[in-house]
Amino acid sequence: MMSLKSVFLLAGMFLLTGCLVTNMDSSNYKFVDYVQTFQKSTTIGHTDRAQRKTDLYSCGVDKNTNLDDGSWSAANAKPGDTLQTVVARRKKIERCMEGKGYVVFGYEACGPVKAPTGKCN
Repeated sequence: MMSLKSVFLLAGMFLLTGCLVTNMDSSNYKFVDYVQTFQKSTTIGHTDRAQRKTDLYSCGVDKNTNLDDGSWSAANAKPGDTLQTVVARRKKIERCMEGKGYVVFGYEACGPVKAPTGKCN
């Protein structure tokens, strides 16, 4: 006969397994591109993409960077960068964009691509 401890252990494993299996679609966790987290405070969710690119370039993003392909992030390291260099560059860009009237959202505020909040276009 099973002990009470074993019953609880099996029940817990069953419940935990059920929770994990129901949400295994990895595309639920794909978030918007980093560039989209920059939203003009007066037009959140409808920020002019061309103007945002112009503003990012003027804030120090390398003009050879393709901001449309989804791979850019202010936290991307270049050869020889230290963690401090990367953090300083990201903060400089974000402060500059905030100075131009942008809000910099975290990914959680934008929501995953499958269930966007409407804040980040």
